[in-house]
This record gives sequence, structure tokens and C-alpha cells, in this order.
Amino acid sequence: MEFMDSLFNQYSAIIVAATLVLLVALVMFTGRKPTWREYAALGVLVAGLVAAWIVLHPRQTPLMEDAKMVQEMIGDGKPVLLEFQSPYCIGCTRLKPVVDELEAEYGQRVLFIRLNIQESVGRELAPVYGFEFTPTFIFFDAQGNELWRSVGELDIERFRKSVPQ
Repeated sequence: MEFMDSLFNQYSAIIVAATLVLLVALVMFTGRKPTWREYAALGVLVAGLVAAWIVLHPRQTPLMEDAKMVQEMIGDGKPVLLEFQSPYCIGCTRLKPVVDELEAEYGQRVLFIRLNIQESVGRELAPVYGFEFTPTFIFFDAQGNELWRSVGELDIERFRKSVPQ
């Protein structure tokens, strides 16, 4: 069961999109020969889902290719918001604009590190920080002490209160 939970959590966007396309196709094409307009509509739906994923999917912080480097950044004199995410996770995709906005507002005072759990650094650090589901946010103070963590959702008010003035 743990494998299925992990599979759905990490690939939920793909699973939901594929299910949606299959359901629409089933409704459109059951019992009769579809028209070219129906094929075109299905194509537009698929193209729209792909375009939305390309624009919205979360990405790993650039240059985070060494687990040791990431660990050294935590506790290096600046608070850190560490996010474990997957580019195919619906919750991660939904929260990306929120995290982007916080990073634009607090990027000078807080280091934002986003790790893709499907890449080597994310897989290597996953057991170190002991998380099970994406997205997981862990907030560290400037000395590297974990102050709080949030799974599936980011408490924006808690984040704002945790950032030193």
C-alpha cells in the first residue's frame, strides 16, 4: 500500500489528467462514430493540459546537484524553507505560485531550496529529513534548527511569523 500511496502522490497530476482525457473520450465516442470536431476538441483538451503542466509544474532550485552542498546551506546564517516536491504532483503544482510569491517577497531574508524527489539530490536527502508525501515544507532557522514542517499545504501566516524581521 505504501508504494501505491507514493505512486499516486508523486504522479497525481499525470494520473488525474489521463483519467480526465479517458473519461471525456469515453463520453464523446461511445455508441457512434466521432466527428472531426470531437477529435479536435479532444486534441485541444490534451494540448491545454500539457501546456498547463509546462507552465505550472514545480522545478528544482538550480545548482542543487549535491546533497552535501544543500545540507551545508542549512544553518549557514540564513533561514531556509526546504521544499520536497515532484513535478507531477498536483499539490506541488498548486502551491508553486504561492512559493514563487513568497520567494519574491522574502528572497533576500530566506533561502528557498526546492528539491525534486525524483532527482538524485532529492532521493538522497529524503531519508535524511524523513518525509513521506509531497509537497513537504521544512523551515529551518539561521542556525539550522528545524522550527516546523508542513505536509501537503504551506501555512503562509506561520511562514511569515517565522521569518526574522
